[in-house]
Amino acid sequence: MYAAQTVQREDMRKKHRARALRKQREKRKMILLIVLTLVVIFVIGMGFGSMITRAKEPATPNMYKYYANVEIQDGDTLWDLAGDYMDAAQYEDRMDYINEVMTINGMHDTCLIEGRKIILPYYSHELL
Repeated sequence: MYAAQTVQREDMRKKHRARALRKQREKRKMILLIVLTLVVIFVIGMGFGSMITRAKEPATPNMYKYYANVEIQDGDTLWDLAGDYMDAAQYEDRMDYINEVMTINGMHDTCLIEGRKIILPYYSHELL
């Protein structure tokens, strides 16, 4: 009788251990599945993110800002010089450009003196 109970207890322990190991394996499989799913979602997200970033890149080449030293001729106005040197894509309007020219040259008004030189910003696609 004692031997039968011992065998029965031993069988119960084996079954319990087997069940515990099975549950542990299932838990590990579930964790692995979750981790792999998260990795796949992350990789797909990065792929879409890089495609969106590429789509936002400007189609036009880079613009480089340069400065020209210009001698004032008779009849020149800042308005006319802005028309010649200003890149409309870089400034909101001519007054924006004229204000920058005045700041660069330390001017307090728009009067130009013939023979004097002023610095005018301009933009180019070429890297000099």
